[in-house]
Amino acid sequence: MGIASLFKQTALKLPDKVAIEFEDKRVTFKEIDLRANKVANAFQGMGIVKGDRVAQFMPNSLELVYSLVGNFKNGTVVVPMNINFKEQEILHILSDSGAKAIITDAERLPIVKNVRPKLPDLKFIILIDSNDKDCFNFYDITKDASEKEPNGVINDEDYSIIFYTSGTTGKPKGAALTQANITSNLKALEQTWKLTKDDIFLLTLPLYHIHGIGVALCCSLYVGNFTILKKKFDAQDTLETIQKRKVTLFMGVPTMYFKLLEVEGLEKYDISSMRLFVSGSAPLSRDLFQKLKKIFKHEILERAGMSETMMNFSNPYEGEKIPGSVGLCLPGVKVRITDKNYSDAPVNTEGEILLKGPNVFNGYWNKLKYNKHIFNDGWFITGDVGKIDEKGYVYIIGRSKDVIISGGINIYPREIEDVIESIPQVKECAVVGVPDKEFGEYVKAYVVVNAGNKLSEDDVINFCKEKLASFKKPKFVVFLEALPKNAMGKIIKEELRKMHKKG
Repeated sequence: MGIASLFKQTALKLPDKVAIEFEDKRVTFKEIDLRANKVANAFQGMGIVKGDRVAQFMPNSLELVYSLVGNFKNGTVVVPMNINFKEQEILHILSDSGAKAIITDAERLPIVKNVRPKLPDLKFIILIDSNDKDCFNFYDITKDASEKEPNGVINDEDYSIIFYTSGTTGKPKGAALTQANITSNLKALEQTWKLTKDDIFLLTLPLYHIHGIGVALCCSLYVGNFTILKKKFDAQDTLETIQKRKVTLFMGVPTMYFKLLEVEGLEKYDISSMRLFVSGSAPLSRDLFQKLKKIFKHEILERAGMSETMMNFSNPYEGEKIPGSVGLCLPGVKVRITDKNYSDAPVNTEGEILLKGPNVFNGYWNKLKYNKHIFNDGWFITGDVGKIDEKGYVYIIGRSKDVIISGGINIYPREIEDVIESIPQVKECAVVGVPDKEFGEYVKAYVVVNAGNKLSEDDVINFCKEKLASFKKPKFVVFLEALPKNAMGKIIKEELRKMHKKG
């Protein structure tokens, strides 16, 4: 059964129940279902059909929800994009995915227009909040479309969504998830977290990340709870909303929980209605776990997943939640810890994390040659290092793929290095993630300048700010005479991390 069919069942069971409240608007499950039908039928009338890719480049909104469900109904493949991306970032994603359409807003339209001449496959720019002579208006194209279920058959193996991610080198790769990948995970999460239609869910995560759109929003539309959707996270507003609206469910990243602890007069807020706090997308420190437990009187439930697999592990809803562990395998998910030869490692021994299950993707979009090397006998090689204890709890120790996770968002060093090395005065550079109490990690760049040239820390940071989303720019830049390298000329990033620790 496809994702849209699961959502349809909810709409049939709870047609008049309010599904989502966003700002001053409330929509029922039936209204979302009918609006999604109009989106799918409008797309079909424009020639946007099953298998075509449709990018979503817009902030949290009801239009994003209608678009998501409409694409699932149409069999078109959703390509979410971070709303902070700049031209070269969206150019790669739109080009690699071969997106036929993009749905965006007036704020991001100039960025899209600037890259459009380089995108022959991009036929339609659809605006959710304004009109432009070179674009289509979201409401204009859907107002006269049919509310009937769209034509077409959606199969389990059909692609549903592509999340762009990356390893340590090269440009971001598209993790293409099938209908079955998503639906199997939604059912597993419903069971593991005891999700029900009675939950009141406060959703402040961005709906371009797998955590926000794949886990939070899709779970809500599946189980039929009431969701209070916010445009963005605000710590004080979150606590006020929990108290006022008797919220029972909240999902966040560690950075959000840090900010909640910083709210003045934190103790005065009544959060007794809360049933479950979930944390993911970055490691939750033992210190933060204990602080939250003391103040909130709740043990934060930590879980872990990947763009390539949705969710894999979760601490139990009922039972022991172990700080520092991402918990047990979700129903249907299997894990192995192996040595370099992919032989199973003993209990409590660190090794490569391999996964198998209905949630695991088949490979990256347009990467047939690369995909041959990411599986071993049907097991996905995650690139993460971890261990499993005698109770079956999984611990993720680090990443063999050199990804920086800051505030729950993946940042890829090679992308930043490419930008810095495009500065004429720069000879070479290396970017690493270094520990940060609030965000988990921050970006630090080590730069070697060409002989006779001068460059300041602000010069590098400001240049990155012009070329990349703000969260990717280095927080600090250190200038070196030479980067540490091995005999083969490869930069030894571990030496840079040690250098940082020494101060």
